[in-house]
Amino acid sequence: MKRYFTIFIVIFIVAAVLSACGREEDGKAAEGDGGGISNRNGDQAETADTGDSGATELIFFSENGMSGKIFDDNYGNAIRKAFPAYTIKYIQKANGTSMDDLLAAGTHIDIYLDSIGNYESRLFSRKLQYDMTDLIKKHNIDLSLLEPTVVDAVKQASGGRMYGIPVLSSNLALFYNQDLFDTFSVPYPKAGMTWDEVLELAKKLTRMDGGKQIYGFAAYNAMVNLSPLSIQHADLKTEKPTILSDERWRTLFDTAFVKPAQDSGYREGMRTLKDLPGLNQFAKDQSLAMLVYLNTLPTSVPTELKTMKWDILPLPVFADMRDVGSQLLPTYFGLTTLTQNKDAAMKVLKYMVSEPYQNHIAGKGLIPVLNTDGVKRRLGQDTEFKDKNYAAFLQNKPAPIAPKTEYDAKLVSIYRKQMFPLAVGDTDFNTAFRAAEEEAIKAIADSKK
Repeated sequence: MKRYFTIFIVIFIVAAVLSACGREEDGKAAEGDGGGISNRNGDQAETADTGDSGATELIFFSENGMSGKIFDDNYGNAIRKAFPAYTIKYIQKANGTSMDDLLAAGTHIDIYLDSIGNYESRLFSRKLQYDMTDLIKKHNIDLSLLEPTVVDAVKQASGGRMYGIPVLSSNLALFYNQDLFDTFSVPYPKAGMTWDEVLELAKKLTRMDGGKQIYGFAAYNAMVNLSPLSIQHADLKTEKPTILSDERWRTLFDTAFVKPAQDSGYREGMRTLKDLPGLNQFAKDQSLAMLVYLNTLPTSVPTELKTMKWDILPLPVFADMRDVGSQLLPTYFGLTTLTQNKDAAMKVLKYMVSEPYQNHIAGKGLIPVLNTDGVKRRLGQDTEFKDKNYAAFLQNKPAPIAPKTEYDAKLVSIYRKQMFPLAVGDTDFNTAFRAAEEEAIKAIADSKK
């Protein structure tokens, strides 16, 4: 009897030890993966139920007026899937829900998102920026894995701090209507062409055809703030506008807006449009052969693009800058001084620069900030136009992002006003740039009040 009792005690002790080891191993596994998603930016992307207790709500807001559908397609749905215990809420700017309206109502904004220039202008002017440097270290977010120009840009605008984390970018590329080239027996443009070569090619296409004005080339107004020339809109030391003092502005406006419009028919067409030809002429009227536009063009007019033969090339280059493309236009996400659960918000931002999420946005044709070949190869692969040359968006190295001030968004708007009068021939460079300078000086002064 004693012998059986002894055996029973031994078996009980062994079972208890094995059970404890099992629980310890389970605990290590749970600690290691956090229920999370594999992440190049840190070992694992933490999810909502890791280290958090109770329900967590995060409110996202942007002054850019982005619709709820676009927010969900690009951001919200992916975040909710990765963080099922979080309530992700997005407030769209509308009448009664501007940033000032929300602040007056006492609504907290946990994560603010906006494009560079606008981000600083709208957040800094209200003193809502929050330095995330310590939280970035705490959550092991490796900024060295990201495209350096977009990280450097936020540090510059933040005085060395990290008031925003880049999540995705836009840039400029050349879209061309192959049908128009075929109709007029003109050879297609090629990668690596200079601006002069593209403009010479455009002359062969600009014409009146059957009562319809055909435009050879046009550039979107984002060339003003995303050009390869990386021109500062204002001198950071003197805080004076550069439109009249920096000769590169004349080079840019002449190349992108004036030279393409030398044909009299082109100019008459602009007078009818009361604008430069652009997206509507390219995709809807299909009267524009080549258009410099943001990489988001395919998602802007997908229905129209299905009715035409088209493709993508890198942005034309300046002869002395052969491998330099446009500046990137990053979208920053950042905590605010109103953020209630800073650790929860940082877990979301860490996920948004992880490989799973960066693959998600790259697949949609958006420019990822994670600087890995695998993510870059995903570009455009989840779109209905995956047969197009999406690789063109990343073929040239990005130009350095020009240093920004909190009034840059106002200056961009002022400088763009001179595109049309210069292109149509209603003014000259000195007159146009002097008018822009005067308005810019006033805007800078107003922003300091």
